[in-house]
Amino acid sequence: MDLTLSGNVQWFGGWGLNFAGGKAQASTGSSAKLKNLIATTGEYSIEAWIVPGNVVQEDMRIVSYSAGLTNRNFNLGQTMYNYDFFNRSNLTNANGDPQLSTPDADEVLQASLQHVVATFDPVAGRKIYVDGVLVASLDPAPGGTITSWDTSYAFVLGNEVSNNRMWNGVIRLVAIHNRVLTPAQIQQNFDAGVGEKFFLMFSVEHLSNINDSFVVFEAAQFDSYGYLFREPFFISLDGTAQPAGLDIRGMRVGLNGAEARVGQAFSYLDTQITSNLYTAATGQTLLNLGTVLPLEKGPDEDEFFLTFDTMGSNSFNRPPPPVPPASTPQDLPPASLIGVRTFDEISASMAELTGVSQNEPGVRAAFDEVRQSMPAIPSIEAYVASNQAAIASLAIEYCHALMENATLRDATFPGVAFNSAPAAAFGNQDALFNPLLDRVLGATQLAHQPDRAAVLTELSQLVNGHPSDPARPGLLNALPPGEANDATRTRNIAKVVCTSVVGGAAMLVQ
Repeated sequence: MDLTLSGNVQWFGGWGLNFAGGKAQASTGSSAKLKNLIATTGEYSIEAWIVPGNVVQEDMRIVSYSAGLTNRNFNLGQTMYNYDFFNRSNLTNANGDPQLSTPDADEVLQASLQHVVATFDPVAGRKIYVDGVLVASLDPAPGGTITSWDTSYAFVLGNEVSNNRMWNGVIRLVAIHNRVLTPAQIQQNFDAGVGEKFFLMFSVEHLSNINDSFVVFEAAQFDSYGYLFREPFFISLDGTAQPAGLDIRGMRVGLNGAEARVGQAFSYLDTQITSNLYTAATGQTLLNLGTVLPLEKGPDEDEFFLTFDTMGSNSFNRPPPPVPPASTPQDLPPASLIGVRTFDEISASMAELTGVSQNEPGVRAAFDEVRQSMPAIPSIEAYVASNQAAIASLAIEYCHALMENATLRDATFPGVAFNSAPAAAFGNQDALFNPLLDRVLGATQLAHQPDRAAVLTELSQLVNGHPSDPARPGLLNALPPGEANDATRTRNIAKVVCTSVVGGAAMLVQ
C-alpha cells in the first residue's frame, strides 16, 4: 500500500518514519486488501519495530485500520507503559473493545527500540509479544470471527484517521500478515533485527602477516545520528590459513581521518587468535558487544578505518590521554541556614500537631497521592509552588480528620461549641486559635518564629473579615450557596483555620 504523509512526519535515518504530530495513511481502496486477504484465513498478525517517544502518552494509535475514534477493524496503540490491542469481532463492539493490554505492573513498553507482534486467531484470540516474549495472552474476548470488518476503513500509522490520537515516536517497520506468526517465527524476526545491515571488512593482512585476513563488523545505520558496529570477528579468506598465536589489543574505530572521540568500546579488546577457537568458516569472534559511533557526513561519504595498540608483532605505544588542567576552585554561594521538612517529616509533624494518626485511612490515602509532589530534599532553594499545593492538600486531610473526630476535637479545643452555629461557636475565637498556635508556635514566643500577635490578627481577619477590604468579608460572613449556617459550617470554618496554621511555614521551615 502507498501511504500519504501529512503533518509532522519525517524520514528517519536507518529506515523508518518519525512521528511528532502527523500520520501516514493509505486510501480506503488500497486498505481494503487487508480485509480481503485476512478474511481468507480469519487470522492475522501485526508486526512492528517501533521506538515510542515517551511513556506518558495515553490512548494513542501506532498502527490502526479504522474509521475514527469509535469504529475500527484493528488497532495497536499505546497507553503509557502499555501496548493496547483492539480487534473487532463478533465478541467485541465496533471499536474492538474490550481491548487486550500488556500488564500495568510489568511496564513492558519503554522508550527504546522494541519489536512488537500482536496476533489474533478465532480460537485463542489475541496475544501480544514484545522482543520475542509473550507478554499478554488473557484475551477478555477470546476467539470469535472477524466477518464484520468494514472495507471502507483506512489503514493509518502514528495517528487516528480523525487526526486526534497523535502518537509520538518512530516506526521502523510494519508488516501485516494474514496468518498467526508462531513463537519461533517471532523470535526469529526479533533476532534478525531491523534495517539494512552490512559486513564491514577491514583488511589487516599487512599487520597480521596472514593472507587475506580481515577484521569484520556487522554495521548498520542506527538512526539519523549514528552507526551501530557490533560483534567484530577475525577471519582469513584463505581457506588454508591456520592463524594461531596472533595477539590483538586495543582496537579503535577511526572516522574520516581521526579516531572517533566517542563510542570506543572495542578499545578494551585483549585477545589472541588461537587454533582451538578459530575456524575457517566463521573465523574467531573478538568481542560480543557493540557500540554506536557518530554519523558525520552520512553513510555515502563517511569513511572508516581501524587502529590497534597491538596486532601480532606490531605495536603502538599509545600516549596517555592528556590531562585537562585543573580548574580553579570556585566558592559556591553560601548555603541557606534554613531548610524545609521533607515529605515524611511533614506528615509526621502534622500528625504530632493535630493528634491524628498517619495511618488514618483518609490521611494515608492523601499522603500516598501527594507524596511525589512534596519536598524530597530539605533545600529551600528547591522549594516550588507545587510543593505548597501538595502540603495544603495533606493539611486539609489532617484537619478534616481532626474536626470530624468528636473525641479528639473536643479534647483539643475544649472551649469551642462545635455543635452550635458558627456565630455562637466562635464567640470566643481564641479558644480555637490558641490551642493551634500553642502546638505550632509554642507557648513562648521564639525570635525565629512568626510573631504570635500578627498570626492572631491574620486568623481573626480570615474568620471575621478584613476591616478595610470589602472583598474579604471573612468566613463568618460569607456563606457559600447551598450551605446551611449550622454545626457543619462551624466544623468547616474550623478546618480552614486549622489548615492555614498546620500547613504554614511555621510547620514547614526548619
